[in-house]
Order: sequence, then C-alpha cells, then structure tokens
Amino acid sequence: MTPEEELQQLRREKSQWQEHLAQRDEQIAQMQHELKRLSEQVQALQEQLKKDSHNSHLPPSSDRFHRQPKSLRKSSGKKPGGQSGHAGNTLMLSQTPDLVMRHTVEQCQHCQQDLREVGNVQVERRQVIDLPPKRLVITEHQAECKVCPVCQQVTQADFPEDVRAPVQYGAAFGAIGVYLVQQQLVPYERACEVMQERHGSDDERGHTANPGAALCRASLPGRSADQSRPHAGGRAAPG
Repeated sequence: MTPEEELQQLRREKSQWQEHLAQRDEQIAQMQHELKRLSEQVQALQEQLKKDSHNSHLPPSSDRFHRQPKSLRKSSGKKPGGQSGHAGNTLMLSQTPDLVMRHTVEQCQHCQQDLREVGNVQVERRQVIDLPPKRLVITEHQAECKVCPVCQQVTQADFPEDVRAPVQYGAAFGAIGVYLVQQQLVPYERACEVMQERHGSDDERGHTANPGAALCRASLPGRSADQSRPHAGGRAAPG
C-alpha cells in the first residue's frame, strides 16, 4: 500500500470515528434530557407520597405506606346486626301526654266542601318526645311573721333547711354540674360552658345573667370554700 492510499484510509477511518462520536454525543444529550425528566417525575411522586391525612386535606383512608391502626377487640364470632332472638325495643304511645295539639279538618281536600261541622270518624295519634325549652323554674319561699296577741312577741315561720340564702341554686341544678365533673369527667371550665349554654340568661325573669358560671363557683366539686362562695348577681330578696 502506497503512502497515498494509506493516508486516504486513515482519513476515512477518522471520518467514521467522528460520525460515531457525534452519534454518541447525541445519545448522551438525549439520555441526559430523559434523566432530568425522570428525576423531576420522581421528585413529584415523592412529594405526593409525603402527603397524608396529617399534613394535607386528604382523608385517613388515603394514607399509603403507613401502618394502619389495628383494633384490639377480639371477634365474638357473631354476625353483625341484630342477633337472633333479641327482643326488639320501640317507642310506645303515652296515655298521658303533656301537651295535645289538635289538627282539624276544615274542608274536603277533594271537593272543597266545608267540614267544620262534620264529626270525626277517626283520629290518628302521633307523639313527639322532646326536651323542654331551656328555662329556670324559680320557687319563692315566703316565711310569715305574726305578732302574738297575748305576749306581743313576733314569731316567724321557718324556711326549709336547704333554703339558706336570699337567692340560691337548687339541689337539682347543682346535681347536673356534679354529674358532669365527677361522673362524666368533664373539665371544670367545660362544665361551666355546658351549664351556661343549657341554662342561659333570662333577663326578663330577673335572675342572674350567668347562672352557669355562678353554679360552677357555688356547687361544683374540687373548689375551696372561698372559691365556692356564691357571688352577688341575682335579685335581692324582698324585705
């Protein structure tokens, strides 16, 4: 092979290597672009996995890769729902309702005939059991004072033993607060809020504007004698 032919062969090989290197550089650029895209996708997926019911608006049922709480209750072996032979329990109509509301028929719903003077053929009864409206019942105790016509001495009737102040809360009112604190373990401040919401102010009747707070100070357990002394806030007893 002459030097001229050898030179031409080397030039051809160089050109081939240059083409090969150019293809490799293009592949490397494509792979780098794909790697960048996949890295961004992985980062987005990792951000999604970090979100759960504790740090986002997602519900607890959507939590993944977290250990779900397992109930400690043991299976009873019974089917869910009412068991065979279980006695049913339903509400019964009361024979002595506290309030009766009569819904009258005044005209025929078909021909519009006046039925106000027509007697009933049947009365269907339905009852609603509900709580009474929140209101305090105030009982006033009046002790008479009389002058004896013989000795001219004044004699006053005795008040009941549990009536010791001009204005006070009754035993039933205090029992609710004691029940909340001691039986249901409701915190003291929360019990005060419940009493205030259930037995709120009633300025029209003239008694204290905050019976719940006053009751907490006066009757709930766990308070010292100074803290349990009733505060003035009610209506003064007539002289």
